[in-house]
Amino acid sequence: MLQRHDTVEKQAKLAPSPRIDYPLPPLDSGLRQWAVIAALLLACSLVLAWPWVSGRVTIPWDAKAHFQAQVAFLAQAIHSGQSPFWNPYVFSGHPQIADPQAMIFSPPHLILAMLTANPTFQMVDSVTYGSLVFGALGVLGFARDRRWHPAAALVAALAFGFGSSAAWRIQHVGQIMSLIYFPWALWMLERGLRLHSARYGALSGFFAALCVLDPDQVSFLVLITLAAFVIVHWLGGEARWKRVRDTIRPLAAGGIVGIVMIALPMLMVLSFADGSNRAHIDIEDAFLGSLHPTSLITFVVSNIFGTIGPQQDFWGAPSVHWPYMVQTWVSRNMANFYTGILPVIGIATWLTNKQAYSRRMIVLAILFGLMIAYSLGRYTPVFEALYHALPGADLFRRPADSTFLVGALGAILAGFGLNAILQRGEQRLPPLADRTLSLILVVPILIGIGMAIWLGKLGQAMPEIMVALLTISVSFAALAYAVRHARSHPMRVAAALSICLTADLAWNIRPNHSTALPPENYAFMEPDKHNETIDFLKSHVVQNDERRDRIELAGLGFDWPNVSMIHQLENVLGYNPLRVGHYGAAVGARDHVPWWDYRKFSALMPGYRSPLANLLGLRFIASPVPIEKIDPTLAENPMPLVARTKDGYIYENPDTLPRVMVVPQAVPLDQDSLIKSGNWPSTDFTKIAYVEPSALPLPRKSAGGTAKIVSYNNTEIEIEVNAPKGGVLVLNDVWHPWWFATVDGMPAKILRANGIFRAVILPQGAQKVLFHFEPARGMVRRYLLQRGLISANNG
Repeated sequence: MLQRHDTVEKQAKLAPSPRIDYPLPPLDSGLRQWAVIAALLLACSLVLAWPWVSGRVTIPWDAKAHFQAQVAFLAQAIHSGQSPFWNPYVFSGHPQIADPQAMIFSPPHLILAMLTANPTFQMVDSVTYGSLVFGALGVLGFARDRRWHPAAALVAALAFGFGSSAAWRIQHVGQIMSLIYFPWALWMLERGLRLHSARYGALSGFFAALCVLDPDQVSFLVLITLAAFVIVHWLGGEARWKRVRDTIRPLAAGGIVGIVMIALPMLMVLSFADGSNRAHIDIEDAFLGSLHPTSLITFVVSNIFGTIGPQQDFWGAPSVHWPYMVQTWVSRNMANFYTGILPVIGIATWLTNKQAYSRRMIVLAILFGLMIAYSLGRYTPVFEALYHALPGADLFRRPADSTFLVGALGAILAGFGLNAILQRGEQRLPPLADRTLSLILVVPILIGIGMAIWLGKLGQAMPEIMVALLTISVSFAALAYAVRHARSHPMRVAAALSICLTADLAWNIRPNHSTALPPENYAFMEPDKHNETIDFLKSHVVQNDERRDRIELAGLGFDWPNVSMIHQLENVLGYNPLRVGHYGAAVGARDHVPWWDYRKFSALMPGYRSPLANLLGLRFIASPVPIEKIDPTLAENPMPLVARTKDGYIYENPDTLPRVMVVPQAVPLDQDSLIKSGNWPSTDFTKIAYVEPSALPLPRKSAGGTAKIVSYNNTEIEIEVNAPKGGVLVLNDVWHPWWFATVDGMPAKILRANGIFRAVILPQGAQKVLFHFEPARGMVRRYLLQRGLISANNG
């Protein structure tokens, strides 16, 4: 008997760990029921998204100022037969392929760009909301595997798609795109681990890669969440090493798929970031993106601080209504957690349930709490600890971005909690759950009343508190009905709870100044609409074989800096948190110049009448105020005013230089030192070019020559030169290491010249120079240079 027992024990140790499954509850939810639930989700989603998809309002702020222009540029490039990899219309040239917010790798936006050359506001907004519905369908899939009550699944899906930051921060389209694939990645990962399946593991890697193809802090936190889910799976239960071995196939499959999808795009983004204006965010700058702890009140009272309403009435932190400085810099919609009362009831119930802290699902509860603490930034030790502990955390500037994961994880926890309530039937909740639920709903209201009395805002706050109390009452009434009929009429219950939550979200996160404005406000962004300022610039800008005028839109408004991408005007500024580092330092380009007083100059460009402005070909400056307010040096030496429009003043700089020149002499000069000092040895740029030190022989006394632009496309420029005795071709476009050149078919090194531009040494008798943008080749070249495998003089 002892020998037989030993044999059985050995066989048990050698056997693979069993596939994990979940107990089947008495309620049987078939495929047809889940199809009806999906249809209900689509119907509720249409109700909530209708103001936008109907075209009555449009998503404002970053959705227009940044992302609309990105999609428009992508569509125009595709339909004109050009590459979208380099963007000549902002910051005098921008490596679009390496920009994480360029939408090139966003499948929904890429499909839209391929379908139309003129994506309208309504189209782009519909893609955003359609993408959120896709993410919500992933929540339904996760719920079906858990065998949740369909009503709980539907509430969780609606909370994911239309609650918390998915609604309040809908204008941050890039982060929305990173979020929508998270439920699918989690669903497939859980299946892969539970079933030891390489197929589901590969699908998990596929969806996780889609999150990361728009790399931002949301995708970073999604990866952290998925990794934590795997680790807890390994540690949960017995036979841990067997569990680890059983996950090799799904994790390897997912890793291979994910790496193949993201390797090159991520390398390009990291390479660009390394040479950009923000290779690293220090912790003090990151702390400015913290949420104040009082923001947690909005879990229960949506609009207590005035998130919806006139900006001047907002009295939350930070605002002018506080008696002391709050050291955070976030907009009011970022500081709102509201995701509906039913989800809050579900979350509170689940967090008091013993099952929440058993096996793998404990990780979701822990991560939910960590994401809340992370969003509070400087106000808890969590963010600082993770900032120093997690590789890559210092690439991002706003801990408040974790609210996207707070909403997503909260939706899933709400599903667990509501499912537990509905599966109990009419049995009372445990006393701990009752007390916790009461505290979570009552305490924020009491604190809110106290704060309103303290700041003299009780009159403004009380109507919102009354709305919250009414919403709580209606939600409990709907839940009471659901509990009584959960087993006998599950679809009626699903309809009742979905209607309740839809009404809750439709009012408490209704279209507002942060999420919805009239499309007419943005008529100047539409290619087929007329605007005085845009029309003047388009009709006066010259683009011929020598000259390509650039313009500057200096503080015309929040939505103006990237409009040049839509109207194909080459702009020296733009709106982007990521810029070519040496260009930003040389020109004084900031993330954004929404208002005229945001325009700052630099040592190399101390004003509009400067050698660098002339080299840039900065011909026209549009400003909402007289230009001498921006550049006081022009008070004594004014620039000609050539137009006055309803948007502002347009000035012309008549001293601009050609885009291409052949000069007879090149002098070596450290380019970064030139940018820092702003001291030009000479400004006769038709005779001399200051180039980076190089082992290449430089022309000293050639006769110079002429240059003409034969063709100028986004990623390829052909120039005809006439230089019988050689010289230096200067192309006044931004130097970037991914641009390459040939002279009469032979490779030629592009030298950085005059601080930020491109120069090529011309041999005697040169006739044609071709510039072409090759990101992959640029990445390979950088790798070889770093390892000393090729010379820096190799073109």
